[in-house]
Amino acid sequence: MTDASRPLKVLAVDDNEEGRFLLQQLLSARGYEVITAASGTETLEKAFSERPDIILLDVVMPGPDGYEVARTLKADEELRYTPILLLTGKDELKDIIHGLDQGADDYVTKPYDAQELIARLHAAVRTRKLYSELHTTRVANRQLQVRLKDQFAFGTIIGKSPAMAELYQVMAKVVDTDVPVLVTGESGTGKEMVAMALHANGPRRDKAFVVQNCSAFNENLLESELFGHVKGAFTGAIRDKEGLFEVADGGTFFLDELGEMSPSLQVKLLRVLQDGTFMPVGGTKQRKVDVRIIAATNRNLEEMVKKGAFREDLYYRLNVVNLSLPPLRERTGDIPLLVDFFLEKIAEKSGKARKTIAKDAVFALESYAWPGNIRQLENELQRAHVMSGTESSISRGCLSPSLLSVSEAGEGAAVDKTGALKEALELLERDMIIAALKRTNNNKSEAARQLGISRSNLIAKAQSFGLE
Repeated sequence: MTDASRPLKVLAVDDNEEGRFLLQQLLSARGYEVITAASGTETLEKAFSERPDIILLDVVMPGPDGYEVARTLKADEELRYTPILLLTGKDELKDIIHGLDQGADDYVTKPYDAQELIARLHAAVRTRKLYSELHTTRVANRQLQVRLKDQFAFGTIIGKSPAMAELYQVMAKVVDTDVPVLVTGESGTGKEMVAMALHANGPRRDKAFVVQNCSAFNENLLESELFGHVKGAFTGAIRDKEGLFEVADGGTFFLDELGEMSPSLQVKLLRVLQDGTFMPVGGTKQRKVDVRIIAATNRNLEEMVKKGAFREDLYYRLNVVNLSLPPLRERTGDIPLLVDFFLEKIAEKSGKARKTIAKDAVFALESYAWPGNIRQLENELQRAHVMSGTESSISRGCLSPSLLSVSEAGEGAAVDKTGALKEALELLERDMIIAALKRTNNNKSEAARQLGISRSNLIAKAQSFGLE
């Protein structure tokens, strides 16, 4: 935090002029660089401007007193690592405790003995060294977290499985282009998040990002939503209405559930893709927009094309780049990352401390098939967070009974065959231990015999998996 070749800088605070002079003389004689302040306001100003290494802080002084100053300094991202010694004439225990509670690291009672003050100052130097190491470690950890996030995420999409790594590579290639993108995958796999990430990291990030679910309206209403209408186009059209394509002009338009769009609307969408033009409902003049289109569907459009339910020319126009999202059951190794992300998100939204989650609860989550994919996982964690009440950790018992019954029975359990071998083996080992204990009515000796391991080994493994 400081250059080791220069003397340590001490901010000495005393509202008494003679007291400041004595402190300056005493500390300067021992090689410290000394700056002084006479009030709470001046102390804060010099602390923020000079960034001292140690602060000797008077308690009773004009403006904010020493307690308030200490509290303010310890709230600062950088100054919280600066040791504070209170200089106090209040020698009652309650006053000393109050000062330490406000953030002070030590105290010296007035009138102070010079040798005691220097000794406590030396102790503060050692404290400062520890603070410096802590600060350096936290900065390094923060940088590591950023690198890990960059490595295992694209925007708010999270995962480290090979399938996700391949997805990130393709996204990185198309993010700065305007080519249409077709995002496919089961419901709940995060198709809208992919579209948002492409928009937020691309050249159109400062323009609108518009979303429309094509299954949300019937054909007539959807046409009006997408392309707008003119006054008198139909009963109830009492004024001109701007369509979402015009709202998205210059930005990105995400069309979800594209497979639900009617053939007539498919024709109009094809025209927008070809030359950026469309006609409002009831209109007589073409309108032109510059919009990047990202579409998504959980249906097999290729099969729909073969059956005549989806236009072949539109399919090829949209499917310039296809981003296929794997279901969560095929990347269970990503579940711990997703759990961490969602628990952090829940904590930020609630304004409360982030909760941890028990290891056996994570195993249960990894053992489930997740038919609703990531959306279902997020909902499950929100429920578990509520069920955990005031506890700081989410236990396995906070999970949905239906989820636990399936994971315990082994139905729908899936091992991530593309993930880390160690994680897959741990999951299999845990499931076999659960099954053996269940078969033997929790008879550990018999369960160990069936598994071919010692009883002590079984107990140790059960404890490591959170089964004890």
